[in-house]
Amino acid sequence: MILGLIYSFRPMWFELSTVTSSHPSPRLRNGKANSDRSNQNVSKKLPKLTNMHFEKINISTVTSQSLKGRKYLDSFPEYYELATVIENNLWHNNQNVLDHVIGVFAGLEVVLKFTDLKATQKILLEKYLSVVIGHRTKKEALIVATLLHDIAKTDTLVKHPDGTASCPGHELIAAGRVKRFSNRFDLSKNDEAYVERIVRYHGFISEILNLIIDNSNKEKYLEIFQDTVGDIAIELVLLMHADMLGSDLEASDKKAYTDRINTLSWILDQLMEKYE
Repeated sequence: MILGLIYSFRPMWFELSTVTSSHPSPRLRNGKANSDRSNQNVSKKLPKLTNMHFEKINISTVTSQSLKGRKYLDSFPEYYELATVIENNLWHNNQNVLDHVIGVFAGLEVVLKFTDLKATQKILLEKYLSVVIGHRTKKEALIVATLLHDIAKTDTLVKHPDGTASCPGHELIAAGRVKRFSNRFDLSKNDEAYVERIVRYHGFISEILNLIIDNSNKEKYLEIFQDTVGDIAIELVLLMHADMLGSDLEASDKKAYTDRINTLSWILDQLMEKYE
């Protein structure tokens, strides 16, 4: 099994569209943000986005700690504006989106260490991610996609009468905005198209996991997944794993979390077979 369960990383957030009714839901907290999570200074003044010139971002230096420390406040202000968006639903317990995306990036750092892989599997994945698309490798494209995957949540927040709040359609809108960041991340046209597809489909793999678990037909839905997303399937699995490590799902419903981690592991095993 390529993806093992990583319990040492404390999860923060995960958006999951459906979980069977037998799974308990996380408790909502009456519209109040969790004090231990909202550690970002939301009131800190952000630069105005009317100035379209931004410094390039060296993605090799980006870490979850540098993001948390607001190192890129001037060069990537759209990212920090996510602190103004509070989602409240089954998998976002009154959490601001900035906390979430930093948690997902920290999750990706864990995933990309491949500490739970056999030596041969680790070599295969590292070789796969080292392939150059344009200016960037697949690993670098995945990192950029992780930074941008929820960037449109500032414009898609919907507050519902029952007190919940979510961001429907943020994947497609964010995908359409990738081109705005191409210069900052030094993306070629090929890189840009690759990142755009990862961002566009990052929610789709969650639906595939739900279909596999609910219908017990792994092969059918794996084929649908591959036919739909093509050559970004592995990147989507890795991003989904990072998203789950940055989630509350393990704490709120360990069975749902374990089911999805195990299914991701199986999918990645199948995808990697052709590289062995």
